[in-house]
Amino acid sequence: MALSYSNGSAILQRVLLKKANRAVQARDTRSLLSILREPYLVQFTVFLVAYGIAGKLGQATTNIRSSNLGPVWPAYGIALAAFLVCGYRIWPAIALGSFLIAFFSPVTHLAALGQSAGATLAAFSGAFLLQRVAKFDKSLSRLRDALALVVLGALGSALVSASIGTSVLYASKVHAYSGLGSAWLVYWLGDATGVLLITPLVLTLPNFLRSQHRARTTELAVLFVVLTAACFLIFGDPGLIPVRLHVLAFAVLPFVMWAAIRFGVMGAGLSVLLIATIATVETALGSGPFAISTPFTNAVLLGAFFAVLSVTGITLASVIAEREQAQREREQGVREQGALEARLEAEQAVRASEDRLRLAQQAAGIGTFERNVQTGVLTWTPEMESMYGLPPGGFGQTQTAFENLIHPDDRATVMGLVDRALKTGQQTAGEWRVVWPDGSIHWIAGRWKVFMNESGEPVRVVGTHMDVTGRKRTEEALRKSDERFRLAAQAGKMYAYEWDVATDRVMRSDESVSVLGFEHAKQVNRQQLLARVHPDDRALFIGSVDQLTPENPTAQISYRVLRPDGSVVWLEKSAQAFFDEQGKLLRTIGMVADITERKRAEEALASVSRRLIDAQEQERSRIARELHDDIGQRLALLAIELAQLQKGSSNPLELPVTISKLQQQTSEIAADIQSLSHQLHSSRLEYLGLAATLRGFCQEFGDQQKADVDFETRDLPTALPSDISLCFFRVLQQGLHNAAKHSGVRHFKVRLWGTRDEIHLTISDSGVGFDTNEAKVGQGLGLISMQERLKLLKGTLSIESRPLHGTTIRASVPLKSDIQH
Repeated sequence: MALSYSNGSAILQRVLLKKANRAVQARDTRSLLSILREPYLVQFTVFLVAYGIAGKLGQATTNIRSSNLGPVWPAYGIALAAFLVCGYRIWPAIALGSFLIAFFSPVTHLAALGQSAGATLAAFSGAFLLQRVAKFDKSLSRLRDALALVVLGALGSALVSASIGTSVLYASKVHAYSGLGSAWLVYWLGDATGVLLITPLVLTLPNFLRSQHRARTTELAVLFVVLTAACFLIFGDPGLIPVRLHVLAFAVLPFVMWAAIRFGVMGAGLSVLLIATIATVETALGSGPFAISTPFTNAVLLGAFFAVLSVTGITLASVIAEREQAQREREQGVREQGALEARLEAEQAVRASEDRLRLAQQAAGIGTFERNVQTGVLTWTPEMESMYGLPPGGFGQTQTAFENLIHPDDRATVMGLVDRALKTGQQTAGEWRVVWPDGSIHWIAGRWKVFMNESGEPVRVVGTHMDVTGRKRTEEALRKSDERFRLAAQAGKMYAYEWDVATDRVMRSDESVSVLGFEHAKQVNRQQLLARVHPDDRALFIGSVDQLTPENPTAQISYRVLRPDGSVVWLEKSAQAFFDEQGKLLRTIGMVADITERKRAEEALASVSRRLIDAQEQERSRIARELHDDIGQRLALLAIELAQLQKGSSNPLELPVTISKLQQQTSEIAADIQSLSHQLHSSRLEYLGLAATLRGFCQEFGDQQKADVDFETRDLPTALPSDISLCFFRVLQQGLHNAAKHSGVRHFKVRLWGTRDEIHLTISDSGVGFDTNEAKVGQGLGLISMQERLKLLKGTLSIESRPLHGTTIRASVPLKSDIQH
């Protein structure tokens, strides 16, 4: 069974050449290079050459072989590995390789063909049993795979090759060892040992080369060096050691276990292969524990020894690999469980986030939409329907349906924004009004993004809509509030200010220009501000700022400011100060009001009070003079005349005349006292009422002043409160006295009438008239007295007068609701 490498190469070249010639003759479209690169052809070549080399090595130990049989046949391990790696289609390579090995060995051609058929059929059956029955995994990472390889792949399939091979040899008159049984046993052990030595190496070599690193490779090299030394000591019988170490043959087993534990099936297979190589060579050279008996016994023992080492190493490596795989699977399971839990948690978080987002959209009034530009279909979330005031499903799925919801005045603007976004692809935003089915107007704020395809054409539009009606109404209310505040500030002559201490800038609102009277009043520094303050009030102004503290941050003062035209404006400032953590003043803000009119009114009121006091004193003096100079003197004269009458008259005839004269004087004095009391208080108001009292006063006033007073009245209530009656009586007194004194005429008109809600009185003349403004600020008390009386009753006084065009005084007082006409 000897086959040279050169002969095998020549045969292979001839086969390939014939195939190439057939391809050229058939005008195949594939080139010769592509044929050589076919995966099957590569596999065919590799395993054909590998089988030939393994067979050549198996035939090298001729010293321990008998005829065509030996204790180890590695070529069979190649055959089984070829079927497991490449499948059943590789059988031609195995059949050709085994035939060539047997053909060039000392057997007949028929025997070579039979051995080839037996080896091919056995390898085929072994691969079939492993794959179909044992569900074999070529990584040998499970104990069941190792046992299946030992039982079915090695021991089981070798039964087929041994039976067919020995039968063919004996049929060809080739007798090996001591008989048919011995030959069959050696044949069977040789093929089984070849599977155990070679097949695991072929199956696990790729994974081993990918998984090892430098440190482990160094360890493997150290292992092989030590194992080699041990094998030469045990199987080589070196002369340096006088004692034979044959009994230590199984001392190499720990090295196999080391390799199995550290390097797996590949490490165990390499260590066993190294031991088998050295032991076989040394046995063939006549050394070692397997060279001391008959060739049959040596072959059987050697095969059994190799089988024990192989089975031990493979099974141990498989158990460790299975345990590591289980550990990895558990860890992977834990990781996958953790990943699954994490994914579930992430999904729950996503769902929770989506729910929160949906709730947030509902709470904030936000809806999302998507529009397919190519189909025109519009999709939306339910929030969109509610913010447009539509029932579920009422939004519509077209752009036109959306356009119809927009307020007509805003429709063109919104469509312009949409068209611009479709052309540019830029993110766009806008606000517009929509008309709800009930006619109410609502505001929508939209923001959308256009997505383009590779050609730059719009594909879809995605965006959000938000109901901003509340914000718009708030803004409108704020704008109106600001407008009202501005108008109020203008009407009240007020302005706001802020003083930044760091920059020493005082910022004022626009109303400050009209109050202070110069254009640059809105922004000044403190020195410029002080320059406008009245010199008498500057100390007060500075002190109001100095007294501000974190505990007392507010201040309110009144001061005067000089306007550019020289006039003086009274201002009232209310300030609020702000400090930092160290108590340093940062800024002040506040309001300033023009109180010039109020100051003038206060001054006028003080002047009125003084004049009223003076008037009271003058009135008392007049009454005292009247009583002393007139009434008192007349009473004294009357008393004298009565005293003379008491002494008796010299002429009794004159006594009645004297008494009559005294009675007349007494009557005149009484009438004057009554007239004086009426001026102070008219009792007629209590008994006769307002109309009769005023009519009587007009008659008396006309008689006294030699004037004509025309009095008319109508529609008065049946009863008036005494305060109203007294008010109108005093107004009439003052009005007629003023008219008689200043008008220059002696004809006056008095009109008194009532309406549903008010009592009215007018006093008019056609005299010279006067300037009402000068009269109000003058020294007289008449107009002010009338005005104050009416003000107490919430009444009004108006005076119409022009020089040379007469004067009309109008007074009115509101009636209480319980007064009947």
